[in-house]
Amino acid sequence: MPSAKRARKRAAKQARLAELERRRRRRRNLQFSIGLVVVAALVALIVYAVSGPSHHKKTAAKATTTASVAARQAAANKAAVAAGCPANPHTPLKKPTYSAPPPMTIDLAKTYTATVTTDVGTFTITLDPKAAPEAVNNFIFLARHGFYNCDIFHRVIPGFVDQTGDPTGTGTGGPGYEFTEHGPPPASNPADQYPLGSVAMANASPQGDTDPSTNGSQFFIVAGPEGESLPPDYVLLGKVTSGMSVVERINKDGSSAGTPVVIHRMLKVTISSS
Repeated sequence: MPSAKRARKRAAKQARLAELERRRRRRRNLQFSIGLVVVAALVALIVYAVSGPSHHKKTAAKATTTASVAARQAAANKAAVAAGCPANPHTPLKKPTYSAPPPMTIDLAKTYTATVTTDVGTFTITLDPKAAPEAVNNFIFLARHGFYNCDIFHRVIPGFVDQTGDPTGTGTGGPGYEFTEHGPPPASNPADQYPLGSVAMANASPQGDTDPSTNGSQFFIVAGPEGESLPPDYVLLGKVTSGMSVVERINKDGSSAGTPVVIHRMLKVTISSS
């Protein structure tokens, strides 16, 4: 009996010890789980503190930029519609096409200016008929026939150019004809070939050569140093002599790819002479 009694006591003791060990393991596992949760929470807080505000700021800045672009486009469209242009700037314009360049009608002894009204203001181009009689005569003819009214600036590259004069808005349209005229003589400093504000014809030749008949209705305004250093392959027909801030404002709404972020338009071009 004593041996059996001792055996029962040992069994009971082992059972208690086993139960204590199970409880100890449960407490340890619970503590470990709580520790993991605390650590995860701390990590989340640290990540939020480090990147969270920045992410939210970026998101907010992006939303603000998007709203600003939308507001500027809405304002540009409103001004265009008030001038009789389509509400959608992507709408192709119905313009007349001609079978040949216009006959020479300008007086080379006169000074001609073009007042260009846009949806963000007005700028003035002083034309140079002596340097580029064909291009200036062509520009004046098209302007007086309303060809440039409502044309968008379809290619705008910051620090480079603002290009317009295509009624289709695609960069491939024109008046139905092309004409030939040479670009300016090479400048002594190639970086100053087309000074800021220069107005030149955009030609369709892949080589940029003006000798083939590649000039039509499209023209560009030099709005930065990249445009100033273009090779002398583009007929120089004049220069912006007032309102350059309008040209720059349009230029700021361009992109490196050339597709404008906000589409601006010429509302009308008025010619005067003296």
